[in-house]
Amino acid sequence: MKLSACTAAFGMADLKKIIETSAELGFDAVELTAALHLPVESTIKRRKEVLGWIHDAGIVCSALHYIFDGTIRLLSVDPEMMKKSVAYMKQIVDLAYDLECPTVIVGSGGKTRSFEPDWDRVSGVKCMTEVIRQAGLYAQEKGITLAIEAINRYETNFLNTLEEAVDFVNMVNLPNVRTMADTYHQNIEEVNPADTIRKYGHTLANLHLADSNRQAPGDGHFDFAAVAEALREVDFQGYCSFEVFGLYPWKLWYDTFEESVEHMGNGIRHARSIFG
Repeated sequence: MKLSACTAAFGMADLKKIIETSAELGFDAVELTAALHLPVESTIKRRKEVLGWIHDAGIVCSALHYIFDGTIRLLSVDPEMMKKSVAYMKQIVDLAYDLECPTVIVGSGGKTRSFEPDWDRVSGVKCMTEVIRQAGLYAQEKGITLAIEAINRYETNFLNTLEEAVDFVNMVNLPNVRTMADTYHQNIEEVNPADTIRKYGHTLANLHLADSNRQAPGDGHFDFAAVAEALREVDFQGYCSFEVFGLYPWKLWYDTFEESVEHMGNGIRHARSIFG
């Protein structure tokens, strides 16, 4: 199983140091937290510099996550916001292309991807489907996959379960628009996460690994062994990324870089013992 480290797990430390440390811990890749570590306005020079650090570390960039910077409302019936969202998504795709990154994770909760109480859900779904379709067509030209993440009900009121994400992806109907699951969100929303993966794992482009408390694998009570077996059954070939991020509403990452290294190190040893 290919394991990747989300850069936000190490907080806002120097990105080069994060990349090098991830490789030293044994991760096969890094998943860049775009809005924090390499936003869409970053220069070509900066992108080449970061890609060079990744190459020098002997790993790859598996995906971009946390892609939105607060200026976009992905779920909107406003035509101007829809245009703005498509343009932003295209910028993210360009960023992924410049980093030789195959996947863009479309997650985010809050107002980025939530219905207001008085909104018509049919119209909203239709509009977001069109935004993702346009972005997906652009990504297809670049050889990049968009992964629509299922996020728990406490962070968004749209696409909470993997089944709902699959239904949405089917509406978009593009081969490079697939789904994304996260074990932390699954622990909240899915009756049986492993069975859900057996049923819908063929749609997964990526998987986030975080324990029941959103910390590193092994720090909580999530049954990773059952999920690992389900992934083997569906022959999952993508990356499993440690999104140990957003630990609490008031604490996005560990208090110190050293603490991050300790938890991520213990986590990858735990994951390797289970996933191989």
